[in-house]
Amino acid sequence: MKDLKGPSFIIGNIAKGEDFWNREDEITTIWKILEKDNVLLKAPRRFGKSSIMNKLFECPNPGFIVFFQDTEKLSEPEEFITSIISQMLEKSFFQKHFRTFSKMMNDLVSRIEVSAGYDGMPDVRIKIKESLKTNWKEEGRNLIGHLKGYHERILFILDELPELIKNIERKRGKDTAIEFLQWFRSIRQMPELSNIRWLVGGSIGIEHLLQKIEAGTKTINDFSTYRVEPLLKEDGYNFIKALMKKEANIEKVSNSILDKLINTIGPPVPYFIQIILKESLYEMNRQGKKSLSNEIIDKAYNENVLGPTSRSYFEHYYERLKEYYDPDIEAIAKRLLTEIARKYEVKKTELFKLFSQISKGKYKTDDFSYLMSDLENDFYISYKNESDSYYFTLKILRDWWLRYYDLVEE
Repeated sequence: MKDLKGPSFIIGNIAKGEDFWNREDEITTIWKILEKDNVLLKAPRRFGKSSIMNKLFECPNPGFIVFFQDTEKLSEPEEFITSIISQMLEKSFFQKHFRTFSKMMNDLVSRIEVSAGYDGMPDVRIKIKESLKTNWKEEGRNLIGHLKGYHERILFILDELPELIKNIERKRGKDTAIEFLQWFRSIRQMPELSNIRWLVGGSIGIEHLLQKIEAGTKTINDFSTYRVEPLLKEDGYNFIKALMKKEANIEKVSNSILDKLINTIGPPVPYFIQIILKESLYEMNRQGKKSLSNEIIDKAYNENVLGPTSRSYFEHYYERLKEYYDPDIEAIAKRLLTEIARKYEVKKTELFKLFSQISKGKYKTDDFSYLMSDLENDFYISYKNESDSYYFTLKILRDWWLRYYDLVEE
């Protein structure tokens, strides 16, 4: 019978409760930063960013009221403001102070629908008036300005802010996207709202997006950046042991097997640990074995993890390049990544020479610098200072890239 304690396989969803593994130090550090600053939480997809945000939301520090909003599907400034209203109404604290907001609501909202949410909390749907669409900056400032009267500290958590900016730019144009960024910064700078903190996150490099729309990094320079990293090696080992105990009732795991699992994928990212371990345990059971071996892990890795049925685990790493870059830069990025994957490690000068050759003079040194920074921020590659070279950060991603996308023309 399985031990009910410990983490289970949670691949792709938010990890909660016992499935949220050993990020206490990160949580403590983030809360410490939030005492004085706003936080920009940076991480690629599948690195646990949303799970960390959810933990901050569900287990706030004493004295904080916390709101959480995934902004990925929003596409207009007034939708962002509406989401803030919805979050405020969903909190019982603000329901007690509804009269404070009633006049403001009458000015901004034409209809409010409240129903029971899946978690027992109210699910608030708001239809805004047309006036908010044309006067969102002033009305939004007035709305958030009402929060200055509360003694409690307030934290707004916004996931996928870069996607919101990108969506605004696509729907309303570059000028509106810049106006929103400038407005949002002015809100954060209001001295009377010193009780409010903002934690925003994104799985794409926001600097590239700001450069693309010509907004400049000054619109986010008041954030303290915190980067979500892989687990430490020892924590990765403990995570594997806890998963094996919970999922397979295996109490003891040799160091050689732990080394094999970690070395196969590279830095211990929980998402990729779960993928290889799940497939390895499946292969172990299929063979009727009672423990893992190097041979079982290799077979599971080569035939299942990197196999066609598992492409969905990784495909977004390829597809996002198309979503993120113009076609010319997309093609160059894929060619550079293929070169690094083929050679494992490539000097910066060699990559710049290839970049210049492919671009045929269309792009300059600054474009190369931004591209390499973006690929590094998105955790495709890492920079080795001692050799002035780049390499694939994750072995598992390099192996997958070579298997499916080592087809770029020389």
